[in-house]
Amino acid sequence: MTVKEAARRLGLSPSLIYQLCNERLLPHYRLGGKGKRGRIMIEESDLSAFLANCRQEAKPEVPPLRHIHLNHG
Repeated sequence: MTVKEAARRLGLSPSLIYQLCNERLLPHYRLGGKGKRGRIMIEESDLSAFLANCRQEAKPEVPPLRHIHLNHG
């Protein structure tokens, strides 16, 4: 898929997708040279794997902070 398609799928800007590719955080194919004549293509499986690696698990329950005392009343 193209950078624009990947950006649309993730709800991100194309410039962020380019940045992720340039930082080699998102696997991709670079066809042609860098710049306007080249083209970046991303496999759907690589995009899915990247998204899965970005997942942050929520903590089941956050304990109260001991150093903060709330006055109710």
